[in-house]
Amino acid sequence: MMQLKLITEHKQDFLPLLALADSPEFIKNYLERGELYVFEDKAVALLTKEEDGSYEIQNFAIAVPFQGRGFGKNFMTELCRKYSGQTLLVRTDEYTAKFYEKCGFTAFKRVKNYFPEKYGERVFDKGRELIDNIYLKVELT
Repeated sequence: MMQLKLITEHKQDFLPLLALADSPEFIKNYLERGELYVFEDKAVALLTKEEDGSYEIQNFAIAVPFQGRGFGKNFMTELCRKYSGQTLLVRTDEYTAKFYEKCGFTAFKRVKNYFPEKYGERVFDKGRELIDNIYLKVELT
């Protein structure tokens, strides 16, 4: 079984990995209030507890050499074990939403034109334009 490690100090040391999934100015908004997990020193996830008691995945990033090799799915499986009995939420683009759906999440809301409106310009990731924001959740038992 792969190990999740909770990081409680020096969270900023993981900014380069976190920056694979979000811009540094947005990371600053949730870094200190969130629960930061490192997975095998190759991946990070940062979750925040929301007012309704659910946990939102604010950041989920896999080091580039390990992307597309099942590492993210294994990481998500371990996170879901850790948060057993909880509800996990995530907001992401329509391409990444497919990954979360493979991990058992269900889409429940779509915000049209989110990325162009939020960033004030066209946004691309891996050559794909990001437009809509998809909200997904999973109820863990």
